[in-house]
Amino acid sequence: MLSNKSLILIALLVIATSLGAFSISDTYFGYRYPAFDARSMAMGGAGVFNDMRPAAFLQNPANITVQKRFAGLHIATMVNRADDTRMIPLYNSFDNYIDDAVYASNINAFTQFAGAGFATIGISNFRFGLGAYQQPVLSFDGVYTEEIRNNRNTDDDGYPEKIAQNDIDNEGSLYKTGAAISMAYAFSEYVDLNLGFDFGMMNADIEQKTTIRWTDWSRQQVDDGVVLPEYTRIADWDLEGEQLKFGAAFRLGPHFGLGWSYIPKTTLTREGTDFTYREAYRNTPADSTWVSLDSDYDLPSEMRLGLTYYPRNIMRTVFSLDLEMVDYSQNMDFLDPVYNIYAGVEHHVVNSIPLRLGFQAVNSYHIDMEDSIDEEGNSITLYSANKILNPMITGGSSVQIAKNIVLDLGFGYAWREYEALDLFGDAYYNDKIYTGSSSYSLWPNQYIDLQNRGWENPDKVKENFITLNAGLSFSW
Repeated sequence: MLSNKSLILIALLVIATSLGAFSISDTYFGYRYPAFDARSMAMGGAGVFNDMRPAAFLQNPANITVQKRFAGLHIATMVNRADDTRMIPLYNSFDNYIDDAVYASNINAFTQFAGAGFATIGISNFRFGLGAYQQPVLSFDGVYTEEIRNNRNTDDDGYPEKIAQNDIDNEGSLYKTGAAISMAYAFSEYVDLNLGFDFGMMNADIEQKTTIRWTDWSRQQVDDGVVLPEYTRIADWDLEGEQLKFGAAFRLGPHFGLGWSYIPKTTLTREGTDFTYREAYRNTPADSTWVSLDSDYDLPSEMRLGLTYYPRNIMRTVFSLDLEMVDYSQNMDFLDPVYNIYAGVEHHVVNSIPLRLGFQAVNSYHIDMEDSIDEEGNSITLYSANKILNPMITGGSSVQIAKNIVLDLGFGYAWREYEALDLFGDAYYNDKIYTGSSSYSLWPNQYIDLQNRGWENPDKVKENFITLNAGLSFSW
């Protein structure tokens, strides 16, 4: 029988796995958006030293004065298509592994926008710049649908009956609205030092809804008066806080540029409510849990170092390489810092049409929580972390619409594969719990044993993401 403790565990697991974005089983720290500068994204996301587009200071505030323009404006839109496939290991009657059977596949698309602008002024060897922007930093969007069907065979072209449907619908993004300042000193025409500072206000309104709904067919299979309880969880909370960013950029002659940016650990306030309800059934009363959410939500520190190389070439060519460290150990003791790489090249065909290619390898963590008992019989929560590598290949180009107007297009394809706990435990669909009968009413095979699967038999998750980025830049 499902106890209150089991229901609380289900709610905790759903909270832990649904905090991510685009993918329901993404990490607790959310989905980090790629660069909203379409040119930078097409070059693998590299751009901590970037003197080409107005949005360059979103990655490094020192890039405001690196560009040596009077003013710039950038408008960007991003579309992300997420394909999430969950599989379960399939064994034969001799307990030999056969293959992975797909039991849920979801394809969804999400859209976001960003805008940035700056202005600079030069005085002798000094240049001062001021910029403002708004952009999403983390996404908590996610849509997941899973059909629960029984184990009836497919003889005579039949199809297993649908017993229930599970849905997760999450909405919300963490936005950052901020201002940046930069100061540069030119030692010579091609040697200058740029320093930048960024201060932003961050906020998010997150809404999550998780449901388990039985089908009409299932209700018709049980006796009158038998209740198949439905499950609902609705969570709604806000994130608020401030974030700082420091940056530096050093131009070393006409062919080299070095960039550095650093974001300290950021602590946001998290306030809201989490309501869980499961209907009453048989001799078990309804279970209703209301939790007030009032805690800190930490974002790890990030440090990035980059090199941009402009070779002496007949055709204009640019190479960019960024190395990044994200220190998750500041948030949870059992996590380690991760190291990411971003690389790209831009080559102008016939000195006019730019072709861009890039690659990035970004690491993240998927975190699961399980309720357990210690040696002294006390209830404890066990955390498990799985590091996931997210490689992405990118490409793109641009169109010169007018002298001061450029349209950049970026494309990215990312993929990953990992193991995760089942989002909805199988024990919930054991109708003998609700009918009190010794035999199943919804499952033709009476020998199956519906149990929640743990790490001894986890899901295999395969995901791929297609990202399209378009940016319109105005420069003066």
